Amino acid sequence: MKHLISIFIFGVFMIGAVCAQETTTVNEEKVVYLDSDGTSAIASNNGNLSIMLNGSRFEIGNGKIEHVEVASIKKPQRAYFGFMGLDSPSFNHIAWFEIGTNAFVNTDYSMYSPEDANALMFSSTKSINYSFNVCTLNVPLTQSRSFVFSMAFGFTLEDYAFNSNHTFKSIDGMMRPVALEGNIKKSKFSTSYFHIPMMLDWNIKHNFFIAAGVNLDILMVTSTRYKFPRTTVQEKVTVNPIQVGATARIGWKRLYGYVNYSFVDLFREGTGPKGKRLSAGMGIWF
Repeated sequence: MKHLISIFIFGVFMIGAVCAQETTTVNEEKVVYLDSDGTSAIASNNGNLSIMLNGSRFEIGNGKIEHVEVASIKKPQRAYFGFMGLDSPSFNHIAWFEIGTNAFVNTDYSMYSPEDANALMFSSTKSINYSFNVCTLNVPLTQSRSFVFSMAFGFTLEDYAFNSNHTFKSIDGMMRPVALEGNIKKSKFSTSYFHIPMMLDWNIKHNFFIAAGVNLDILMVTSTRYKFPRTTVQEKVTVNPIQVGATARIGWKRLYGYVNYSFVDLFREGTGPKGKRLSAGMGIWF
């Protein structure tokens, strides 16, 4: 598994490196750009020389010079790779920070008694998730940037709050509820993942956009914690180490709402209640 993950990450970076190479052939013209936005350039085409300066284009060839008004040599779009939102282009719609709520859905507690099943249920209103995207890769698929492939590398932290004063432990290969005594508050189960969202953006008019794609989450750490007193236990929780799911979002400029749904059960088969991860929230650039 470690080798597969290493190969996947290496392949993604190689794709990004290839996409980042700037094309210098536009409509069979060999172009050298003199500025960053492509308004000034020198191009050669079939032995003729073209010089563009501030919207005017001069064609030199066949012993004469022609001036063409309001011409352009469009600079091709290239992939963009950014870190922590720095110098990121406007067509990127994966935010540096996301926050939302978790829900445990499509559940099946048939492996447990009614009392144990009730003790193992989570509160969706108190369950929070956070995502931090460290770097992004953005590849325009059209010259107008109306369609863009976006990808990010980051981390997701998820808290699942218990409905009652319980926690759980792995006993005989299954997650069993354990009652907590005293003035206990906010008993919860936490997971953290290495997070890779990949999606297609459709940029609509007036800075509105919609996007859809997939998430790949690789488990890092699990723990249980509760208050009071504040206690954290690096509990071995039998969750699935790899999560794959769908993501969809709609937004305006740098603000959007998102919904994520996992196709994989949260817990390993036969070790805990069956159910999927569902999260919804907002993403924003600072």
